[in-house]
Amino acid sequence: MGADWIPLDISSGLTKELPEDVKYRWGICGTGRCCHDFVQALKGLPNAVLACVSSRSREKAAEFAALHGIPESFGSFREMADQGDFDIMYVGTLHPFHREHAQAALEAGKHVLVEKPFVTSLDDALALTELAEKKGLFIAEGLWTRYFPAVEQALHMIRSGFLGEVKQVEADCCIDAAAVGDTSVLFNKELGGGAHFFFSIYTLGYATAVFGTEPEKILATGHVSDGIDFSNVVVLLYADGKTGIAISGMQVESTEETRILGSKGRITIRSPAHCPTSTAFCGKP
Repeated sequence: MGADWIPLDISSGLTKELPEDVKYRWGICGTGRCCHDFVQALKGLPNAVLACVSSRSREKAAEFAALHGIPESFGSFREMADQGDFDIMYVGTLHPFHREHAQAALEAGKHVLVEKPFVTSLDDALALTELAEKKGLFIAEGLWTRYFPAVEQALHMIRSGFLGEVKQVEADCCIDAAAVGDTSVLFNKELGGGAHFFFSIYTLGYATAVFGTEPEKILATGHVSDGIDFSNVVVLLYADGKTGIAISGMQVESTEETRILGSKGRITIRSPAHCPTSTAFCGKP
């Protein structure tokens, strides 16, 4: 990696070392698996304090609070936003409800971290980002993949010239959803089911991270039934002949690797690419 390598969040100024006495109080919106996993991670951060949790069910909120040692619980997301004593809300509910819950937090003067996917429409995304900017608050999508050391190392190598001029990014993320059963939220249109909302965020995220600009053209196709996309392929065409290819699906399991191809070689971000621990670099002889 090299002795001069600095994590991108630090080198870009996004992350600064905090004194031990500076604490950020978190309000947790939701009590599902994502919220459980996120809270477990927060427990390892010295500057994070678990302040409160909310659910549509007061009983579930109380159970979650007891499990994780959270001092306050609420039976309404809006109630927590308005009355909870916290600095930043983590929104871990199902994505069709992200705008409602994130907007409540912003209106109450709270910063927001929204679980991926951020929202389910461009209008919702613009509404939240414009509101956050107007109120001087932080809002971001919780796409953890971007911050894995393996991914940061790959981006560092790209920006340091190891690959020469990068021309193509290929990413796949497909699962065999039959194993989880057809009652899963993956198959529920009203709850934001489908491969695009659940898996394309990872594949498209690699292309945007590597190229860092808006594509000039987007081509997309897929297999859709009853409003649910079971597979999709998205091609992002950038200036100077650069291409991103993103494949997502719920019919078969893929290798889930990401390949970044340049004039001097290639990097493979090894499976599982949505939470990778290793990369492989192959340079031209």
